[in-house]
Amino acid sequence: MKSNYNLKDPSKKYIDIVEQANSLYGLFSRKKKLRAVEFIKSKLIDEDFEVEELASGFIFIGYLYQEIKDYESAAFYFNKGYSLGKDVQFPYNSRLKKVLKTFLKTSRKDLYDYWRSDFLKRSHYDKKFNKLMDA
Repeated sequence: MKSNYNLKDPSKKYIDIVEQANSLYGLFSRKKKLRAVEFIKSKLIDEDFEVEELASGFIFIGYLYQEIKDYESAAFYFNKGYSLGKDVQFPYNSRLKKVLKTFLKTSRKDLYDYWRSDFLKRSHYDKKFNKLMDA
């Protein structure tokens, strides 16, 4: 799985951790995906990363939780990652609609409203964010 941010200059350490996590979970079982989550969490805590890398790592964890249908945890990590990366001008990607739907699935309309508004404001630098108008 590709991390959510298109990092301009990710550290080798960050790239290595994402690649290791990808090899741990692949396209396989819930158990392997949970192992990847724990691996990434431990690395994000134990090592020194740029804010953008931390944000991307937490969003990556959110997508893993989403894949195993643990929407509460996914919503938590999406919010944590996007909060950390709030000042980062990341490009639009189509998975943002799934992020917003995750907030609704967990009855977190507050987070849905907040992040939808934030994402729509980003259309000033990337018009593709306007695709979220109907999300």
